Amino acid sequence: MNYRSNFLVAGGAAVAVAATLVASAAGAADTVSVRTDWFHSHYHSPFFLGIEKGFYRDAGIELKATAGRGSGQVVQLVGNGDDQFGFASTDAVFRAVAKDISVIAVGNIMPKMGQAVYVLKKSGITRPQQLKGRSIGWTPGGTNEALLPAFLKNVGLSMADLKPITVSPASKNRMFVDGQFDAAMCPAWCAGLFARFGGSTTSFVYSDYGVAMVGYNIVATPEYAKANPGVAKRFLAATMKAFAYSKHNQEEALDALAKHRPKNAKPIVRKRNSGDMVDAMAFVGVAVKGKPMGYQSEKDWLATQALLLKYGVIKEKKPISAYFTNAYIGG
Repeated sequence: MNYRSNFLVAGGAAVAVAATLVASAAGAADTVSVRTDWFHSHYHSPFFLGIEKGFYRDAGIELKATAGRGSGQVVQLVGNGDDQFGFASTDAVFRAVAKDISVIAVGNIMPKMGQAVYVLKKSGITRPQQLKGRSIGWTPGGTNEALLPAFLKNVGLSMADLKPITVSPASKNRMFVDGQFDAAMCPAWCAGLFARFGGSTTSFVYSDYGVAMVGYNIVATPEYAKANPGVAKRFLAATMKAFAYSKHNQEEALDALAKHRPKNAKPIVRKRNSGDMVDAMAFVGVAVKGKPMGYQSEKDWLATQALLLKYGVIKEKKPISAYFTNAYIGG
């Protein structure tokens, strides 16, 4: 699929940035925490690889990785000062700024978001146009749901062609695999999640059909980053190095995850993680050609803002500088 095509990863640039910061990292390590968007799984493994490989230690960082319950919670906790950094989706940053939560994206991990519509292979659906007349699990208020009309429009359908069924996030996956509705929305690295319940799936990724927005980022409060620019730069350099390395050494990253979060060492979980890691790492890379990994594209953020405004995810247009900064990324 198109979304699997590799982004150009400037791992060397990230390493060079890290090297220039080692001198300033001498002495006692700075202890910081990073809040991830969900229970620690395959796509969070680069943080643990960075710990195991000494990337954070060499940058003068002692890292604690904590699990969240969605990107919305991540930006809230970071904004409250519970964590210094967070791993969160771009739409969560826009929603947070709209609510005057003090948070800003300081480095980009995934230049494109991996929203996707899934169907069971046994349904016989092989093209998104075949969703016409089918039912879809629906959780009102989510960004996937808000942008579904854009996806449908680009494949020649509309919401009137689907039968939305309201479900709770906790029960959605099992209900989908059990056949209680025909389609479900989930990130493009959810095949293993559905396989856990016995479902073999096909996905249609929004960005493959012209609905693209900036994906996952590292976030912090503007106040913390300005007060601790050295920490922010060193943390970001180590993190980008970890993700660049993990993209090409996925099993090693999963080894680190399994060591720190043993439930991921179970053979059946490890097998699912290995498959889903391939899908997730396809989204990791460089946003702006010629710039180091982590550097953010103003053009892409503006396009994302326009998309979220058009489909009602946010109501007010603010200066794009309210949402992201490249001040702490080298290059």
